[in-house]
Amino acid sequence: MANAIARMIERPARFIRRQRVNYRVAITRSAASSFLLNLTAQYDAIYTVALGANTIELGTLSGIGSAVAALVSTPVGWLVDRHGLKRFYVLGMALLAGAALSYALAPSWQFIVLGTIMSSVSMRLTGTGCSVLCADSVNNTDRATAQNLCVTFASLLSLVAPLIAAPLVTASGGLTVDGIRPLYYVRFVGYGLILLFVAAQLREPKRARAASSGASLGFVGAFRQLLQEPVLGRWLLISCLTWLPLAMTTPFLALFAHQAKGADQYLLGVMSTATILARLLFGIPLGRLADRIGRKKVIYLLTPLWYASNLLFVLSFNSATLIAAGALQTFYAISAGLTGAMRLEVVSVEQMGKWSGAVGLVQGLVTIPAPIIGGLIWRQFGPAYVFILPLAVDLFFRIPLLISVPETLGTKPDSGAI
Repeated sequence: MANAIARMIERPARFIRRQRVNYRVAITRSAASSFLLNLTAQYDAIYTVALGANTIELGTLSGIGSAVAALVSTPVGWLVDRHGLKRFYVLGMALLAGAALSYALAPSWQFIVLGTIMSSVSMRLTGTGCSVLCADSVNNTDRATAQNLCVTFASLLSLVAPLIAAPLVTASGGLTVDGIRPLYYVRFVGYGLILLFVAAQLREPKRARAASSGASLGFVGAFRQLLQEPVLGRWLLISCLTWLPLAMTTPFLALFAHQAKGADQYLLGVMSTATILARLLFGIPLGRLADRIGRKKVIYLLTPLWYASNLLFVLSFNSATLIAAGALQTFYAISAGLTGAMRLEVVSVEQMGKWSGAVGLVQGLVTIPAPIIGGLIWRQFGPAYVFILPLAVDLFFRIPLLISVPETLGTKPDSGAI
């Protein structure tokens, strides 16, 4: 048993050691940030409603976040390609700390708008940064493994976060504003420490920006050149449809479990832990499988499991089925990660910032109305339909589009667009 555990630890450790230092910085930042995020993730909606928001206002907050992300995505990608990554990556961490503080100080739900805006800008900055770092630091044949390993290590630290948060909430007063608020102060301090680490350790990627074909074209010209390749248009749609279900359902998952299924803070914590534990068990093996047989085949394999998670969540009749639904949710994240790995491989490293910006812009515009529509569906038709409708959209739109694009395993990261 001890030897088996040692081998399980040594394989990912050996994989990480052979990557460049920036990948190690990125994976550390991601793990620590995910731990802090999962202290409150299952309580964010409950906290916002406790501050006075209704379900439509809750959806509107998410819509605001998507709108801000869409507005900043394109300029962020262009600026990263033109002026370098590090300063924007550090700024992203500073904004995450500010977002956590705004939640902690919020006297009403309207004040959370500020935190939503800062968080959206931060996620776009760090998301673009991680795309560039992964493209710059990891070989194509390791790309899916690197993505899933990053998320798996994040899951490892996040595994205990909900279980730590639940007794803290209980000690502070339960699922109330005063009971949840202290967790946001913990997040604020934690993000500050990560900011210092990133600022000290991250190295500017050595990319040939001067040789980039978009370097002298200006803002609009660079993006026009990038999107002349027809297959990239399909990839924009695939990216949007991949995250549309997340945008529609995430604001309501914990609220539905609490209000419709009677979940308390401990059950919500166990559900989150089940999601993370499943990621730990399956993330790396599925990433390696995708690097051997192809990303698309594994995505097709995982999609029915994600459908099952939503259906089980809606039809759940006890704690065990809610926990099982939470565990199955992880296959959506793994599938989305594989889609992200493919998306990195359709443009060159020099174009990665612009490409991430273009994806973020269109993805943000599409997902702006999704949580608002989710709130309206909740009120007009019932909460169960919020989790059923995205399945139909995925089956009839995203999957056919994914079938139409080539497999990217084996393409060279410096080969430009497919």
